[in-house]
Amino acid sequence: MKSGIHTKLTIGLALLWAGAGCTTVPKAAPRPGVPSGIEGLNLEELEEPKDKSFRSRVEGLTHYLTSRSFEFRGKPDDSLKHLEAAAKADPEQESVVILTARRYLQKKKTDKAIEVLRLGQVANPDSVATHEWLGLAYQQANQPAEAIAAFETAVAQGQPTLISIRGLTKLHSAAKRFDEAFKVLDTALTKDKPQPEFWIGIADLYRDTGLAAKSKISDIKTGIIAALDKADALKPESPLTIHRLADYYKLWGENEKAIRLFVSLIELSPSLVGVREQLAELYLREEKTEDATKQLEAILRSRPTNERALFVLGGIKRDLDKLDEAAAHFETVLKINPKFEPAYYELASVQLFQDTPKKTLETLEKADKQFKATFINRFYAGLAHSSLHHFSRAIENLLEAEELAQAGEQNRLTHFFYFQLGAAYERNRQYDTAAKIFNKAIGMSPEYHNAMNYLGYMWADINRNLDEAAKLIIKANELEPDNAAYVDSLGWLYYRQGKFDEALTELLRAAELTKDEPDSTIFEHIGDAHQALGQADKAKAAWQRAHELLDVQLNKAKAPDAYLFEQLGNVHHKLGQANEAKDAWKRSYEITPTEALREKLHPAKKEG
Repeated sequence: MKSGIHTKLTIGLALLWAGAGCTTVPKAAPRPGVPSGIEGLNLEELEEPKDKSFRSRVEGLTHYLTSRSFEFRGKPDDSLKHLEAAAKADPEQESVVILTARRYLQKKKTDKAIEVLRLGQVANPDSVATHEWLGLAYQQANQPAEAIAAFETAVAQGQPTLISIRGLTKLHSAAKRFDEAFKVLDTALTKDKPQPEFWIGIADLYRDTGLAAKSKISDIKTGIIAALDKADALKPESPLTIHRLADYYKLWGENEKAIRLFVSLIELSPSLVGVREQLAELYLREEKTEDATKQLEAILRSRPTNERALFVLGGIKRDLDKLDEAAAHFETVLKINPKFEPAYYELASVQLFQDTPKKTLETLEKADKQFKATFINRFYAGLAHSSLHHFSRAIENLLEAEELAQAGEQNRLTHFFYFQLGAAYERNRQYDTAAKIFNKAIGMSPEYHNAMNYLGYMWADINRNLDEAAKLIIKANELEPDNAAYVDSLGWLYYRQGKFDEALTELLRAAELTKDEPDSTIFEHIGDAHQALGQADKAKAAWQRAHELLDVQLNKAKAPDAYLFEQLGNVHHKLGQANEAKDAWKRSYEITPTEALREKLHPAKKEG
């Protein structure tokens, strides 16, 4: 029953709306214009604009807005179609033309990009950006001649950007026309550009062009520094730009300029650890050790475990001969980072200077357990064993170091390396081998007087090859005339040659040169010369002084020294102290047995 009531009610209301609609309503008076779709309301009809440029701008704007709409709706193809229409409708709109070209270049449709840019070039011939982008489009289309023409047009406008300058230099460089590329850059230097980044970019191009042309560093440095100076003169405010400029100056050896810029960065932000590290490095280059130390200590105040700062500071302390402080810094580095391999070798070098060869070997052994064998490890081990008078082990280590260097670090095999190897052979009484090695060192460095003297003295001391010894010792004295060791060698050479007066003169001069740190060998030689001249009392006094000095040396020695014990035995023998001489020779023989010592201990009985 309810549904029937509802139906009757609906019909009644419909009849009532229909009746009301039959009532007559007066119509609005007609009005001029275009019908609006609303009765009685027309739109005013406007005449079509006669200005074509205005029509083009309107059409272009319409297409541009449509393009943006499609872009927002995720329809890039439709967006690009209307963007192209906007550029063609109003090519005077530089930004729209370039945006269209960029989109087509991204899609590798260079022909479309060139078409649009050509329209923009005609409509806006003074547009640097349009010429530059046309150059890029031609470049992408592999049309270098057209690209160069477009870039040159842009450069000729007076205010080119890096796009055209970079494009021209790259194209000329690719065609091996390096002179033309450098002309482009030299011309760029005459421009008046207020952006520091522009000039850093020019410096980049000088560098890249120079590398491609394989130019000498000196040939490209002038242009690079000129560009950097222009950037610097603009007083850049961006920390990134300042940092890049400072890095560039540092790379090209303009240390003072780099320091000034890095200091300005520290003033802006004192917490820049990396900048302080670079400052410290620059100060060290300029031998401003105190300034470098301040920067490193500032780093360590904020970051006490900065291993790099500790490592560099350790090197500074070593160079200042503050060996204990240096060792402490390197030890701290290794506590922080046991895998910091260079710290082991720096610590070992300090320990060698401290004359603690056992500690040196312990440090090198720790490195050896973690890292592969290196030249420096074996070289330092050889020096440490030499200090301990383990000459056979020293030779073994040094030969291994030589083998490692020959496999990849041949520059390590210097005259100094071979001098150390020769000295180890000589101390091990392998004189002929030592001579070959010393001669190799001298061949590598013809004025290496240290090796000349060592080899010459070796021959004189064992009373062999005295003519060769004379040439070497005299040459060493000519190169360094006031070296007490060389003067002593000359005196001993004269002694071996039987020139006792000349010998005594040179030996006394050697003693005078070492009066602050007297040497036992020199006094033993003086005693021998006096004895040869029949001056027994003076000989005895000199030998006694040699004995006193040897006692001091033996007490200070870190390990038993076969040479010192043999020398002590010789002095005792000259003083007529047979038992003491035999005891000293025996100690020497126990350390390094030689035939000469065996004969001293067990002299052959004379026949008859």
